[in-house]
Amino acid sequence: MRVPTFQRFRKFMQVTAFFVCGMIVGSAVYNALKINLVNEVILDNYELKDQLATMKIDLQLAQQVRKENVIRSIVTIFYTEQDEADNIDILTQKELKKRLKEDLSIFLGRSIYVINTDAIFARQLLQTKSYDHIEGSDYKVTLRTMLVVDGVLQVWVEAKKHLPK
Repeated sequence: MRVPTFQRFRKFMQVTAFFVCGMIVGSAVYNALKINLVNEVILDNYELKDQLATMKIDLQLAQQVRKENVIRSIVTIFYTEQDEADNIDILTQKELKKRLKEDLSIFLGRSIYVINTDAIFARQLLQTKSYDHIEGSDYKVTLRTMLVVDGVLQVWVEAKKHLPK
């Protein structure tokens, strides 16, 4: 029995190798796209869980203090510069919002007419506060503006990474 020469199978082997390489590259691209999509869904899930927790607390407070002119909820808005390179990711924002809400929780249930004296005190306390161990970094938070509208305390803050000494 004679073995055919390898020359006859060279073109077939090239086509087969090209096809297999294409399958590998295609599966890698597909996997990368799928991982990116799953990552977006996870980040949206964190954001929606944060919103749900906020809404539950707001609902409980709204049921407690109906028809009174008191602060019912606290909304934290992050102020960022347009040209700033290091923006804060969603997980860090969520943790910072949680910690700021804990610090500002003394305002919940307070009358909106007597909040001015407390706001000055809170501004002095939170002027340049550091929050440690958030996603492996420390952040320095600066309180920019506080505004009360319809029972909602809106707080604009600026957060930057803080380098430890």
